[in-house]
Order: sequence, then C-alpha cells, then structure tokens
Amino acid sequence: ALGVREVRVGVRAAGVNFRDVLLGLGMYPGVGVIGGEAAGVVLEVGVGVSGFGVGDRVMGLFSGAFGPEAVADERMLVRVPVGLSFVEAASVPVAFATAFYALRDLGGLGVGDRVLVHAAAGGVGMAAVQLARYWGAEVFGTASVGKWGVLRGLGLADDHIGSSRDVSFAERFPVGMDVVLNSLSGGFVDASLGLLGVGGRFVEMGKTDVREGVVLPAGGSYRAFDLAEAGADRIGEILGEVA
Repeated sequence: ALGVREVRVGVRAAGVNFRDVLLGLGMYPGVGVIGGEAAGVVLEVGVGVSGFGVGDRVMGLFSGAFGPEAVADERMLVRVPVGLSFVEAASVPVAFATAFYALRDLGGLGVGDRVLVHAAAGGVGMAAVQLARYWGAEVFGTASVGKWGVLRGLGLADDHIGSSRDVSFAERFPVGMDVVLNSLSGGFVDASLGLLGVGGRFVEMGKTDVREGVVLPAGGSYRAFDLAEAGADRIGEILGEVA
C-alpha cells in the first residue's frame, strides 16, 4: 500500500550513474539501493498527492528503480517536459539536481564567476557545464584528452579545457576560481585547492577523498555533500526549475 504523498510509477527507463556502480562493487560509503532515478507513467497515487494523476508522464528520484514499478515521494517527481523521450528523461534527475544543488545552493555560483568543473564530460559534469554557462559563469573543465571534443561541443574554448589524468590543469588555468566542483582525489584535490581565489568555494561531491582541516584563502569554504541532504522539498524545487 502507498504511504502519504507516495506515487507508484510504471518504469519505462531508469538511469544508471556512478553511485550504482559503487553500490554494485560494494564501495559505496553507507547503505543504499541501486536505481536512484527513472522516468515512466503514474499508475497509482497515495493519500495527499495533489500534483499528479494516473497516466501522467513523470521523471524523478526513486529508491530501487531497476524494475517494472517503483515508488517515489511526489516531491521528488516532475512531469517529463514535452519533447523528451522516457530514455532522455531518465538521464536527467540525478545529474542535473546534483549539479544544480552543488553550484547554486552550496557554491553560490552567479554571473561572471569562474568555476572549475572536474570530470566535465561525465554525467554531473556535463550538467554542471550547461547550468553554469546558462547562469553566465566562466567555465573551465577537465576530462581525459579523448573527451575534449565533448567539452568543445558544450561551448568551452580550448584554453578553458584541461586534462583530468594529470595535474597540468593547475598550470593551464588561472588562479582565482570562485567555485571548484570536484570529484577527483589525491593530488588533484591539492592542485584544485591552489586555484581558489579569495572567498572561493570548494564543493566536493566525491566520496573517496573527503578532507578535514582544509586550508583555504580568506573567506573560502570547503563543503562535501550528498544530494539527499537537500531534502525532498528543495529537490522538488530544483527538478521543477530544471524541467
């Protein structure tokens, strides 16, 4: 039986992301269930659901979406925008909600800010590049050399593209980043911290090298996060804006 504000969805497509890989390998810190995002058709609504009805096409965040049906809190769902297939829609929620929350809510990214996005040809990375450019920021990105064409296709100039396989980006990019969205580890973290300017915000979405006692420029901040901390209401607002 559905609980209050719960929605049962017939899954048409489910997204696969790095969290699922870590869970499958037994490397994810803490407890989790694979299948965190999907798109499909509403089959049933629980008590208190007011935003959706049976037959609506929806996408959003779930727990255990790798199956014919899945249940979600209505606040974690949004209608599929016109023109998106179920497959396309299933790839949107986690990547774009994570990038949005990291850059806007935690990083305070705004017009004219410089932002460095690591692994910018990955799912969250590509979403972050698109959002940051949409908000009027100057975007720098790293990726393996074979994926630089993807970053050029997203609008990044060659002098704003660096490698994610070595720390040469620290010499290639200017010091004075307002925001760094990080998913790398080890020396890459140290090199990235060195690019922050006064008041710079280092936003860590990786799980393998979370730091304590980080030394930052004046007014700077370091924040590791998980999207779930945003809460259902905020995630719903973010998905609505993305859609």
